[in-house]
Amino acid sequence: MAHRCSMSTPRADSVPRSRDLTRDDYAAVPFLRRGQSVSLIRWAQVDGEWSYTTILGEYLHRDERYWYLVVRGTRASLDRSEWAIFS
Repeated sequence: MAHRCSMSTPRADSVPRSRDLTRDDYAAVPFLRRGQSVSLIRWAQVDGEWSYTTILGEYLHRDERYWYLVVRGTRASLDRSEWAIFS
């Protein structure tokens, strides 16, 4: 028996306008608790090759633009457009 899959498109009046969305609405961000260990990753192209950097820190909070962590005893704010959760 074949299974049929169909997709529906939400009605235009039920889709939030872009100004109503926040970064967390369209980017998967897990629930994080203050003091929790978190790993972040950043990708960069160096001399035509892709390279990555990871960082482990203690989560403080986040806003639309930054991750706020304590890394090796020092507070850090990392740009969310560059750094992503890494597990």
